[in-house]
Amino acid sequence: MKSVEQKENLVIARMENFYFQNERKLIHISLEDLEDVDWFWAHSEIERFDKLWKVNMSLTGIAEELGRSRVAVLLLALDRMYTGQVTLRNWDIW
Repeated sequence: MKSVEQKENLVIARMENFYFQNERKLIHISLEDLEDVDWFWAHSEIERFDKLWKVNMSLTGIAEELGRSRVAVLLLALDRMYTGQVTLRNWDIW
């Protein structure tokens, strides 16, 4: 597993590479202005999220249970699905 410093260096390198390739274009940073999102989660919160996810609770319900914004819970759900920590759900969002 990569250390935090290695992950940070990778992100910085990707940003610099993207910037140098597109420096004359307008660059948009996704989710930069989200104020109601706390990006950090305690292990106990993640365990609680996983249990609520497993019983198929809605994202809104999970957000209320954890006292977090719906956006923060959505981002955690995407992270957990992407890393294979929780099963995918059949969402009709596309």
